[in-house]
Amino acid sequence: MQINTTNILKQGYSRSIKQNGLMLMGIIFIISVLNGLLGIGITRWMTGQQLAGGAVQMNPTSLLPPVLGGLVAFVLSIALLVVSIGAIRVFVSDETDRLPREYFTRNMVWAAINFVIGGIIFGIIIALGFVALIVPGIFLLVTLAFWTVYVAVEDQNFITAFRSSWGLTRGYRLNLFVLGVAVTLLILLVNLVFGLGNLASGSLVGDIVALVFAQVASAITTVFSTAVLATAYTELKAREDEDRDETVSEDTSAGQPAA
Repeated sequence: MQINTTNILKQGYSRSIKQNGLMLMGIIFIISVLNGLLGIGITRWMTGQQLAGGAVQMNPTSLLPPVLGGLVAFVLSIALLVVSIGAIRVFVSDETDRLPREYFTRNMVWAAINFVIGGIIFGIIIALGFVALIVPGIFLLVTLAFWTVYVAVEDQNFITAFRSSWGLTRGYRLNLFVLGVAVTLLILLVNLVFGLGNLASGSLVGDIVALVFAQVASAITTVFSTAVLATAYTELKAREDEDRDETVSEDTSAGQPAA
């Protein structure tokens, strides 16, 4: 069994540049830039505190900016997680213009908790797989690729989502590996182009310019890779449903008495 990887890449690109795809890029860019600016500000503030001497460092109020910065960064991280889950739901649907509110609210706490815990477990599994001569890591990465979609769209817990992804990818894993390589190469190309912004780093303005370039690349690649993942899931899911219907039809026909 095969899937047309080129067609999936084209569909993923097409979904990415639709109105809601561009809106998602903008939202992700804004959140990421705010988080990055916060990091730059805190880093420079702490550097200034160290240069000011021990007397300033002993002042309890000197801890206030880092603590507040950490809280804001946490809120921004939660917002980015919600947008990531909503983006999967958007691209799995037929919606191309709007960002329906329900995609960013329905069962969001449940999905977010499973995303965080599942992401940690997934990372450990893949890391162990790569330690075991790399090939098992690649196999697991491809096999479990759709677990986030099952959590976001099907409201499954991460353990069930791992199992569902395992079953969905059966028979298509080589094609999905090729698709993953193609997406990775495209992401590297985009990052290479926008990575030229790092040439400006060194000063405050330069660091901000580098940050903006990096987050533009991140927003583009995040939305594109999510769209490709959702497109591949939709196609594989449709094939799975067709195979199930054919099996049911054959079983029904076999159970009927001969005329």
